[in-house]
Amino acid sequence: MTAPAPTARQCPQCGAAVMLPPERISDSCAFCATPLVDGSERQERIDRVAPFEVKRPVAAGLLAEHLQRAWFLPNDLKAATRPDSLHGVLIPFWSYDATARSRYTAEQGIYWYRTETYTTTVNGKRVTRTRTVRETDWHRSSGSHVKTYVDHLVSGSRGLAEAEANELEPFEPDRAVPFRPDLLAGWVAESPTVPRSEAHEVASRELAEEENRAIADFLPGDVTRDVENETSMEISDLELLMLPVWIGTWRWKDEPLRLLVNAQTGEVVGDLPTSWLKVSLFVAVVLAVLGVLGLMAVVVLAVLGNL
Repeated sequence: MTAPAPTARQCPQCGAAVMLPPERISDSCAFCATPLVDGSERQERIDRVAPFEVKRPVAAGLLAEHLQRAWFLPNDLKAATRPDSLHGVLIPFWSYDATARSRYTAEQGIYWYRTETYTTTVNGKRVTRTRTVRETDWHRSSGSHVKTYVDHLVSGSRGLAEAEANELEPFEPDRAVPFRPDLLAGWVAESPTVPRSEAHEVASRELAEEENRAIADFLPGDVTRDVENETSMEISDLELLMLPVWIGTWRWKDEPLRLLVNAQTGEVVGDLPTSWLKVSLFVAVVLAVLGVLGLMAVVVLAVLGNL
């Protein structure tokens, strides 16, 4: 398959012909930094765009704090409190409104309590005491459940895996506004690279998992187990949203590293390397402390036994 060709855009400020990569809807002119927006019809229709509510200096500070809080991070990376680059990117997300209709079976547990008498040794003497013990009666149940889910998000970007996108959530889709081309100006905006058919499969799986948890919460009783459900999903609305993310990048031992900041909530996510030397030292200290506490316990018991 032939890859899509870049789109040429003439900069309205300096007149340069700038090529937009096929995966980008907007960017800036490399000659004068004027915002550029792809006006062609080759991309999916965008429904809503959310603004960057966490500004760049705040995002940089959040990244620095995240690095400093990472106990087992290598020291040379922890010292890099500012990323080599920090980009604001509007990431495409597919947003689903759906109604789930389920038939379920489950086991519900009801707690009850009894008083138990037992004997123990105190200061070398046998004594009788009582304690409260919790028991659980289990009951099988079945029934139906209906729930509507609004703005369930699925990443539309190959560069932002669904698992990472889920960590970055929640976003606030209700703060997104109807699309206008000028809302993309000045930001890197990615065209969706996850097709609707693939996103639909992901949404169906995730919504079924959410429905399973919703049924468990819906059921009466103190505890629930073995929830099984047959669920049909009716998708009532599908939108393409552009949601704001700050991407901070570092170079460490010639390897690229990145952290992501949700530009609505300030949530920071990303995988970081671990200093196994620090982990080893931490384990050694914990074992030493436990050893000292164990020795102290033996001494105390010996003293009490001699009283």
